[in-house]
Amino acid sequence: MPTPVSQRAYARPELLAETGWLADRMADPHIRVVDARSEGEYTAGHIAGAVHMDGFGSSIPRDERGDMGSPAEFASLAGGLGIGNDTTVIVYDTPSQRMGMVAWAFLYYGHADVRVLDGGLAKWLAEGRAIETRRPGWPAVTYEAKPTEAVYCSLEQAKASAGRDDFVFWDTRSTDEYAGNAAGFGSVPRLGRIPGAAHLEWTELLDGESRTLKPAAELRQLLEARGITPDKQIASYCNGGARGALGGFVLQILGYDRGQAYAGSFQQWSNQPDTVVER
Repeated sequence: MPTPVSQRAYARPELLAETGWLADRMADPHIRVVDARSEGEYTAGHIAGAVHMDGFGSSIPRDERGDMGSPAEFASLAGGLGIGNDTTVIVYDTPSQRMGMVAWAFLYYGHADVRVLDGGLAKWLAEGRAIETRRPGWPAVTYEAKPTEAVYCSLEQAKASAGRDDFVFWDTRSTDEYAGNAAGFGSVPRLGRIPGAAHLEWTELLDGESRTLKPAAELRQLLEARGITPDKQIASYCNGGARGALGGFVLQILGYDRGQAYAGSFQQWSNQPDTVVER
């Protein structure tokens, strides 16, 4: 039995939702559940009333360089799913990194109340809770996106911050990707990592059995052992942004006020003519 969120000593426990809490509020019209899995997985069965926003691919708007898309694009997407600025958004997936991309995107675009479903669909089903295949027909509403730049690291910021003593890049990819032995997802013309980046794979953030987020003390120990400390500005990254976004969201849960996600990530970095790649 996982330790309740309220007993894990997070700085911001309100960024997580318990499965039991959600089950008790399924009829609440102010809550919108967002399924961040693939289209096929969503179609096969999802939590009742959940809308779909894939944490990979085109569901999250990006510009031609891989930076985050315009506020108008995200507003159109969220509003079209029946999500208003005063909606409580609960994001879930298997769980995997997809939930991080969607939840962090809402955080970046200034949504006041976004939470990740702790343990995801795996925990929901393990508790005997139902899913359905019917797609909801929530009416579209007006949504206003107001980016929170403090949680976002752009390409320009990444270039300017490399090598600073008070800045650390957190590489959330696999050990082989970090070492330059594997390309991972997407187009990566130069294998390796951003120079000086610390490595902690995103899978280490979740309990191996329950798939819930590890308690704050364990997470801090993992991060601080790698020099990822709250006194520094931290930019988490991966290849395409999802794993790094999950890292960025977890930094917010822990109260790392200078924590960011480098959304363009290593695909963007390795494609630049003026950036250095380390192996």
